[in-house]
Amino acid sequence: MKRRYLNIEIGPYLRDTQKLSAMQSGAYLHLLMHYAVHGELPHEDDAAMRMIARLDPQQWRRTKPVLARFFDAHWRNPRADRDRMKQERIAVLRALAGQAGGRSSGMSRRARSRLGDN
Repeated sequence: MKRRYLNIEIGPYLRDTQKLSAMQSGAYLHLLMHYAVHGELPHEDDAAMRMIARLDPQQWRRTKPVLARFFDAHWRNPRADRDRMKQERIAVLRALAGQAGGRSSGMSRRARSRLGDN
């Protein structure tokens, strides 16, 4: 399983969520973490969404409209999408660098073995 990270800039997070209760903020964080790992939320399944948010049905009914403001109509989060794309680019670049390093290292070993320096 790939590691997924949720990049939370504390200042903007606190500014954007200052009017949320502790329960609402926790629910939002759980939704963001699920979104970061899976790339989407099951927005058409209220039961699944409330389970991800770790809220009971009554809490979810009251909290859903508040949390919806942090997502678009399909429960996508543009900031999390940008972070995810950045993470994927970094992973590809690291993989390419690792492959290039492996080829370079292999060529060096072969050259040394030809010279008898093994």
